[in-house]
Amino acid sequence: MDEYSPKRYDIAQLKYLCANLYDDGIASLGESYHGWVNDPASTINLQMNELIDHIASYMVSFKLKHHNETELTDHVETFLDDTFTLFSSYGISNLDVQRWRTSRSRLFGTFSETELCLS
Repeated sequence: MDEYSPKRYDIAQLKYLCANLYDDGIASLGESYHGWVNDPASTINLQMNELIDHIASYMVSFKLKHHNETELTDHVETFLDDTFTLFSSYGISNLDVQRWRTSRSRLFGTFSETELCLS
């Protein structure tokens, strides 16, 4: 993101990054995660941490440039926190996964609302 990119582009890029993070998380969980044991040092978890860091640094620029998008930035930060919390622990419960999916749903609902306002 640079200072000249349009807001629509910045939001689309943010949505793309968050969707990739969610897809990586789903791939990491696999089909069954009931009482799942997680390895925070696994390759996929380390890659997700790098993506979380990238999105967080993107958010710093986004907040400076689009300071009036507080709802969107709050939902992105919550999603990043929930993702990090979920995949940095050794055990994953259904409640943890549900919290993560709920924050993802809120975030992508906000993306949809924001896209409607920009149209």
